[in-house]
Amino acid sequence: MRAKTGVGVWPAPMALVATLFGVTPAQASEALVFAVAKLPLSMPIYVAEAKGYFSAEKLDLQIADCDIGRQCLDRMLKGQAQLATSADSPIVFASLSGAKFSILATMATMHNFSKIIARRGLGIASVADLQDRRVGTFVGTSAHYFLEMSLLTAGVDPVRVKIVPVESSSVGPSLASGAVDALAVFEPFASSVLNNQAQQVRMLPSNGVQTDTWNVVAAYALHGQRDAELQGLCRALDKAIQFIAESPEEARAILRRRLALDTPTVDGVLKDIDFELELRQSLITGLEGQARWAVRGGLATGKTPNFLEYLRPEPLKHVRAGAVSIVR
Repeated sequence: MRAKTGVGVWPAPMALVATLFGVTPAQASEALVFAVAKLPLSMPIYVAEAKGYFSAEKLDLQIADCDIGRQCLDRMLKGQAQLATSADSPIVFASLSGAKFSILATMATMHNFSKIIARRGLGIASVADLQDRRVGTFVGTSAHYFLEMSLLTAGVDPVRVKIVPVESSSVGPSLASGAVDALAVFEPFASSVLNNQAQQVRMLPSNGVQTDTWNVVAAYALHGQRDAELQGLCRALDKAIQFIAESPEEARAILRRRLALDTPTVDGVLKDIDFELELRQSLITGLEGQARWAVRGGLATGKTPNFLEYLRPEPLKHVRAGAVSIVR
């Protein structure tokens, strides 16, 4: 995840790496830092780590924990990591800001992964009741997008709702203290609130199905560099996803230990996640839709980027060509 040579003398190992893979000595020797959100969506990464799949690919990979995908992507864009996990929305906002990076693969697809939870006793029984209320969310994430789409579906103009930014550490306290009237957050934060404040909160009925993706993103500086390692990363994740399908109980045990989650939470969350390493046309369609939403709502400026320019399908194609179905 070089010594100088003379005539008739083999290059030193690092020089040989540079010769074979076309990278500089610094690139060849540096570990790849992978900013990974501590979410069940990152299960293939944890399985690959636990089962030694990264090591088998000779990857010098350092996993750096962060709470949500937006934070992971921010770290990568600041140069603190070379790889990151991210859902659709942070990718959209970063691209609209002019940031350059590469999407290597989609690792998971989630359905109805975000939830809206309201405090009892306020007369909030449906999404329509959120008008003129304070709703906390992870701004610029898939939960934020889910909230606004739910409001529009319920006939509520999002400008009539006060969006309150919350951080991962303040999700539960913000609702319990009355700082917000409701929350729009994704799993496992939603389950945590529902379990810990069961008598004080309720989950609002969903107005439809939202599909989001969980992606592996690489720093733009890696474009065309260290391809052998990126191919190894894709192979390791592909093996991990196969393991999840073939040995679900052991895979879930790895996830529970890594994230310190109980069995009901893990089982409840995973039922809404499909793991598969791929790059599909639907990813482009989803990113374009969210970009239009962000600009139309005044959350970002600019025009919808050409997201094809953000794709880096070559490493995944090398591992499994059938996993890429992008129309260019």
